[in-house]
Amino acid sequence: MAAGSVRDDDELGRALESWLAHRFPDRLDGHVDAVRRPKAGWTNETVLADLSWVASGGAPGSPTRHADTIVVRLPPIVPSFPHYALDDQAAVLRALAGGPIPVPDVVAVEDDAAWLGAPFIVMSCVSGRPVGEVPGLDRWLLASSVERQREIHETFLGTLAALHRVEWRSTGLDATLRIGVAHEIAYWIDYVGWYSAGDPPRRLADALDWCRQTMPDSHTGGDTGGEAALALLWGDARLGNVMYDDDGAITALLDWELATIGPPELDLAWYLALDALTTHFVQRTVPGFLDRAGAIECYEAALGRRVAHLEWHEVFALVRSIAVNDCQARLAAKAGTRYPGVAGDDNPALDYVWSRISDCA
Repeated sequence: MAAGSVRDDDELGRALESWLAHRFPDRLDGHVDAVRRPKAGWTNETVLADLSWVASGGAPGSPTRHADTIVVRLPPIVPSFPHYALDDQAAVLRALAGGPIPVPDVVAVEDDAAWLGAPFIVMSCVSGRPVGEVPGLDRWLLASSVERQREIHETFLGTLAALHRVEWRSTGLDATLRIGVAHEIAYWIDYVGWYSAGDPPRRLADALDWCRQTMPDSHTGGDTGGEAALALLWGDARLGNVMYDDDGAITALLDWELATIGPPELDLAWYLALDALTTHFVQRTVPGFLDRAGAIECYEAALGRRVAHLEWHEVFALVRSIAVNDCQARLAAKAGTRYPGVAGDDNPALDYVWSRISDCA
């Protein structure tokens, strides 16, 4: 079993009922009424569980039944990463709780794999809708006015900059998260070696080596201008990881499994590079969205400084994204399941990334 393989919903529901009874003994007659699966990525397994229970100590003879929905996230059956640091994800969410960046609440982190077959994290369910993986094809976005589309885009960029202004030094996150570009490059070199068993696509390995050799001088210490430039990073800054209400306001930023500490350019470039890659292949964009120059200007105004070495960061973002997709494509090929990507040197995204490297030369 590999990319696309999931656990049985009925088994998950029964196991969750047992765990909930153990973890919350004051909830009587608890049930998992339904297990639902949102459309999510391939690197984790996420389910929504609809719960009902009776609170202990209620009025005798007329118990009130309560209901709630929780989000349960756990590693996939066949892992896409060597480690799933759920405690780190929970620490990030707790550090952001109550601040300017809306995130789900952490209900619990369970390290005992006996319950569901793997450790897992339980979060509150935030109302709203996500944007599709390809914004230019998202029906909700395209049905919005051009003015609303522009507002949604600017709000996203402003929220990203607000995240990068969050004071993280007192949170203790620096004790567990990776810090700086040099450490990030080392992580991804190890990652490619891990999933490929030492036999990565040649052009991907060469691109990653290009990133290592050309890392800007100002990044040798892990930032773009001193310790003050370091920020808490989302790691997967995409519109598809944002929940919106019907008016286009952000209700939550999701998916923090790649969170690190480093220059904000890492996050901005991830968004810009993946959006440009999608547009390159799909040839569709959202009419009201800012172009690349406008998006950078909007972000810089919200951040309060100019960005640096952005072209290099975009190449590095593309290389990281291709590495994850290459891993997923390999797993899917072994399992005989469908995956929207190509493994190996024939991946057309590698042609694109090498064209970007040539532009940087």
